[in-house]
Amino acid sequence: MERNNGPRVDDQVANKAEDRNQKIEKERDRALDKALEETFPGSDPVNVTQPPKSQQERRNEKSDRSGGRSA
Repeated sequence: MERNNGPRVDDQVANKAEDRNQKIEKERDRALDKALEETFPGSDPVNVTQPPKSQQERRNEKSDRSGGRSA
């Protein structure tokens, strides 16, 4: 007789994928809500995607993380 030791592996993988998809959807919703708040009131359409950072912005982030420049 076969014993039932809980959910099958296939079911566990499907559940993890579903959880991941729900998390991605929630993050997308939060980003859209934030974009709407930042553009309200306005006539421009909402842009959820962000453009890549410029080289200057990346350099500034690196210097911020390393403690900045010494005087």
